[in-house]
Amino acid sequence: MDDNEKLEELTTFIHDLFLNTEYVNWRKNIMNYSANNWHSLIVKLDELDLPLARIRSFGEPTFSKLVFSYTKAPDYNESNMLMVQFTVSGSMWHSLVWHCPELS
Repeated sequence: MDDNEKLEELTTFIHDLFLNTEYVNWRKNIMNYSANNWHSLIVKLDELDLPLARIRSFGEPTFSKLVFSYTKAPDYNESNMLMVQFTVSGSMWHSLVWHCPELS
């Protein structure tokens, strides 16, 4: 897999975090993490006993630096939307997802 394919797969994985039911507990817990701070994605998935094989498939140099942060949308009181940002520290890759958290 070349670098472009790897980045496309990483972007697909990030989108799947918000679509696949296997990650629903992570989505429900996003707001338990400090807003506007960066968090290791693999650590947070592991804390919730969620599948790690796919994130590990990107290799240690990538998954160990894959972090996320969220902030409430400016109209959060009406929309309940969060802006969730992902990046691999030290790279130019990033992904941004607008997300309306599931009810607990």
